[in-house]
Amino acid sequence: MAEEFGSKQAGSKGGKARAKILSPAERTEIARKAVRARWDKVKEENGEETGDLAPETGEKSTGPFSMFRGPLQLGNLEIECHVLNDLRRVLTQREVVRVLSGGRESGNLGRYISRNPIVPDNFGQGKTISFKIPGSSNLAIGYEATLLIELCDAYLQARDQGMLKKSQLKLAMQAEIVMRSCAKIGIIALIDEATGFQRIRDKRALQMKLQAFVAEEMQEWALMFPDEFWIELARLEGIKYSPRNRPIRWGKYVMAFVYDAVDKDVGRELRKKNPNPHFMKNHHQWLKKHGREKVNNQLQRVIGMMSTCADMQEFRKKFDYVFKVDPWQLQWDDWLRPPDKL
Repeated sequence: MAEEFGSKQAGSKGGKARAKILSPAERTEIARKAVRARWDKVKEENGEETGDLAPETGEKSTGPFSMFRGPLQLGNLEIECHVLNDLRRVLTQREVVRVLSGGRESGNLGRYISRNPIVPDNFGQGKTISFKIPGSSNLAIGYEATLLIELCDAYLQARDQGMLKKSQLKLAMQAEIVMRSCAKIGIIALIDEATGFQRIRDKRALQMKLQAFVAEEMQEWALMFPDEFWIELARLEGIKYSPRNRPIRWGKYVMAFVYDAVDKDVGRELRKKNPNPHFMKNHHQWLKKHGREKVNNQLQRVIGMMSTCADMQEFRKKFDYVFKVDPWQLQWDDWLRPPDKL
């Protein structure tokens, strides 16, 4: 019996027949457009507010990515902020909502925009930024950090004009906390920059940190790296472990996975003090007690992570994500290559 025109069976056969005459590139493009169309529909239905993550289309991303990220303290909240490769300072939508709600929510920003009587409905439209966070397979959705200040200022204006409902006054209180925190941080930064103290402050902070980690003279040798660390490295690379014949590249692994991960400044200082490390003259012999404790803690974390991975590629991906390694911090492919290519 012939399938009825327009039925699911007929549509399925028609789709398969069409796919056979298309090139792989054409099929990929059609699939990409379908994904984007579905995503745009979701954004439209939700007022362009779809959380922090947008789906990847399978294409190599050439758009913005987080070059640096770190914690920012605003009142009693710590939020994650980003500097993109185009130098925009960005907060994800989730973090903006967390700040406005005092940490109680992390959902739809559109609701906070629509509740404010002096903020136009189209306030957030066209201001979203899709960007890549290293270690994440999805795109993040965010806004330039100045949008948070504009929203907070709007809530304060609405409160001063008596336009907020009683239930909204807590939002204005949170907005005031944010504005005060930013003002305090801003005036300190402006004075430090104007007087030149910023350079001295950074240098002094570095000196204090190195004094806590690094000794003036080399200490006596003591076992720091357990055999388990080296055995796991060999297993991940798929090679046989020999304690008397460790590959030279493992020295770079040690710097990347341990010392630089503990602190990049400490890693640089150890390279300077001990440019040619070898047996009985290792980097860890330059560490004070505080430094050795930090390195030992890092080793335990790394060994635990290694034990959950099947190969070096999987470990690198987990390491980058957990320790928030960005593309400018470590150029893995310059030296972390399979043993047969070294």
